[in-house]
Amino acid sequence: MKVELDKQALFALASDSRIEILKALGPQRRTVTQLAESLGIDKAAVHRHLKKLEEGGFVVRDEDHGFVYYGLSWKARDIISPGENTKIVIVFASGWLMVAAAVIAVGTALVQAGNRAGEAMHGNTTSNGASDFFSPTSPGWEWAILGAVLGALAVCLVYLAIVASGGPGRPATLPKA
Repeated sequence: MKVELDKQALFALASDSRIEILKALGPQRRTVTQLAESLGIDKAAVHRHLKKLEEGGFVVRDEDHGFVYYGLSWKARDIISPGENTKIVIVFASGWLMVAAAVIAVGTALVQAGNRAGEAMHGNTTSNGASDFFSPTSPGWEWAILGAVLGALAVCLVYLAIVASGGPGRPATLPKA
């Protein structure tokens, strides 16, 4: 997504204190009090800065259990860490490609097993069909194992992408390796 900065957004970024607030909100959403304590700034000043950041579209306000939390908007996340959302999309897409590859591999294994079973029923081979599917001499067992491994990796990647995308009021971040 393309981030466009208008006059109001540029004004919101024209303060070192507001930039520090955005950085402090990077890991998680926070209250005015939490921000004031962590940055050593007066609560009233933090509140004024948050209003300017909210007007610029960089901060979202969220009420939860009687507390008001502030978190980064997608625009602020893209400015603070531009590559994170792209990484999440790549991980998510890779997971779904692995799902497709797993389905193809398992399908190939099943087709090969069906072909061997059909040959055995017609007497064209000495094998007893699908019963020897997982024998080391059978050509289909590799496809079944490949499908299972790809399926497990795909589930892990899709789960990682979903977790990394965060939820409302949470920043989208991939775990550090």
